[in-house]
Amino acid sequence: MEKNKLTDIYRILYAAYGPQGWWPLKSTAGKDGSDERGYHRGIYRYPANDVEAGEIIIGSILTQNTSWKNAEYAIDNLIALNCLTLRAIADCPVPVLAEMIRSSGYYNQKAIKLKRTAEYMLELKRRQDCVVPKREELLGLWGIGYETADTILLYAYRRPWFVVDAYTKRILLRLGLISEAAAYTDIQELFHSQVEMNVDVYNEYHALIVRHAKHHCMKKPRCGACPLHGLCDMKKE
Repeated sequence: MEKNKLTDIYRILYAAYGPQGWWPLKSTAGKDGSDERGYHRGIYRYPANDVEAGEIIIGSILTQNTSWKNAEYAIDNLIALNCLTLRAIADCPVPVLAEMIRSSGYYNQKAIKLKRTAEYMLELKRRQDCVVPKREELLGLWGIGYETADTILLYAYRRPWFVVDAYTKRILLRLGLISEAAAYTDIQELFHSQVEMNVDVYNEYHALIVRHAKHHCMKKPRCGACPLHGLCDMKKE
């Protein structure tokens, strides 16, 4: 792979779609530069505090194996019931929490994940103020895999861990940059070695990949007017 290929792809996607405003925070919706859904395009000061970081952690679990729209419904419900904080999650009985997040799917499992993760985060804060969780400790939590752990580190704690998801693998496969056998860590290492290790860039790049996968590079691709058309092995003449 040419040395700057991934950087070139980022520049093309950014030119096509612009800043995406991730991670959306419902608690900031309509305030301080955020739109009505909490997206803060071109603004990188979020999360501004522990409460907003906690919302991102909660959202990263709720969106596992479901759409963000379904996760949003659950977040709205948590807001309505004053339960969108790590403390409130930790104090909530699992059956009650599960009902609150039913729209997110796998809600019984996710309620347990949320509660255990919240308890871990609160214990971490008690041990030392303003501490960032270690990646290996996050991965040791039940139900937290690479993608969720790196989402927490990148978006909640602003640490440069590139988030790899199914959209990332799909797009890179079609661009001929990886093989079908490529593992999460293999793909992540490509980004870490080829793209500037910058939190804001990793934030936008991951969000732009999701945007592109939903707009053009779907399971059945829409290749017309695709900004990556000239680079893609699947392009349709």
